[in-house]
Amino acid sequence: MSVKDPLPQHEVVAVFGLGGSGIAATQLLSHFGKKILASDISDESRRSELSAKLPAEVELCLGHNEIGEATVIVTSPGLEPTTPILIEAQNRHIPVIAELDLAFRTTDIPMVAITGTDGKTTTTTLTSHLLNSCGIVNHTGGNVGIPLASVVMDHPDDACYVVETSAFQLVFCPEFSPHILIATNIAEDHSEYFKGDWNKYVETKRRSLALMKGSDIAILNASDPEIRQWTKYTKAQIFWYGMKSDIPEEAVNYAGFDGVTLEFVFDGENHKVLFSDFHLKGLHNAMNMMGAILAALAMGCHFDEIIQAVHTYQLPAHRIQMICEHQGVAFIDDSKATNPHAGIAALETIQIPTVLIVGGVDKGLSLTQWLEKMRHHVKHLMVIGELGDRFCREADELQLDIPRHRCNTLQDAVKEGYRLALESGCQCVLLSPGCSSYDMFKSYTQRGDVFAQTARTLE
Repeated sequence: MSVKDPLPQHEVVAVFGLGGSGIAATQLLSHFGKKILASDISDESRRSELSAKLPAEVELCLGHNEIGEATVIVTSPGLEPTTPILIEAQNRHIPVIAELDLAFRTTDIPMVAITGTDGKTTTTTLTSHLLNSCGIVNHTGGNVGIPLASVVMDHPDDACYVVETSAFQLVFCPEFSPHILIATNIAEDHSEYFKGDWNKYVETKRRSLALMKGSDIAILNASDPEIRQWTKYTKAQIFWYGMKSDIPEEAVNYAGFDGVTLEFVFDGENHKVLFSDFHLKGLHNAMNMMGAILAALAMGCHFDEIIQAVHTYQLPAHRIQMICEHQGVAFIDDSKATNPHAGIAALETIQIPTVLIVGGVDKGLSLTQWLEKMRHHVKHLMVIGELGDRFCREADELQLDIPRHRCNTLQDAVKEGYRLALESGCQCVLLSPGCSSYDMFKSYTQRGDVFAQTARTLE
């Protein structure tokens, strides 16, 4: 399957933002002979570095974003829709698209997309693993870390692509329409990006549904009150998954979980397996598994082969990952928990006496349910980052009777948390921050790595 010009009506293209997705976009556009003006707000000190990554013919502008003579803009997901130059483009009727949408237009190969707030990366990588194990060659792209434009250009003959989508990308995706869409859940997140507009956030997450055809398949979480309503927004066939009691009576193809057994009903066949037989733990992973397995079934994989493949799947790092153990205290890295809802999932999975490390960038999200969940097994709270003052204030308002310890660094939190765990008989020191990492680290990955490095050096 050869690639095709994604923008046949445009010869001059502006690319805003030269991170991974922006660089990939310029490389794809160069393949089709476009005149490219690539710009980034970085200063001139990065010119040599960026020039080495860009095709030779690309015009590079630093210090600000520039439209120039472009008739279309490919923008970085980091640029908010209210950025002045994007407002200017809108006023000048210049289309703005994401690199994700650009890549989608380049190929006719079907895509399995994953949308939602939490569980996207696990569901994406698990789906890809199941398909590859069953002989359906695919690569992952999108928000999972590899720009989809790079995947499409490097692997033009895959049977399909498995794509993690973020709200930041989907804002600028007017054409992205997968063959299969898995919707994980919708929880409060990215309030700062959407200026507190919950409806805008939800609408962005479900944007591609409206573009799907009757031959496409939407795999929806019946246990999520928001996603349960999404059937009215699409012509796609609906596959349901969730707690068995939440599956609609009219469901034909579905997966249900009763807390013990996973049941799959597909194409007239019924299969049941014990969740405890798998190494993945926690209700959130039961949900991720059901969505991924339904996608594999929809792609033509055999159930027995799928189940065998689940057993060989390894979770990506920083997702309730066991790092090491000292004197009966386990150190668990859940740095990927970047919102309170994800933090709740970790606490529901790890139900043992715990020292919990929380904090980071304050997204302005509600903390109430997360704080209430801590009452059950959390014995000490290590608080780091800019969220600290609000976290402690709201914990006081809820009369949360758990000792709180403010720490200047994550390393201090790990060391002091270990001492407290030994002192109080806790079995776990858990990093599940419930916040983004950018106040103290470059990424949640770096945060998790620092946690792991510190834990391993303890005696």
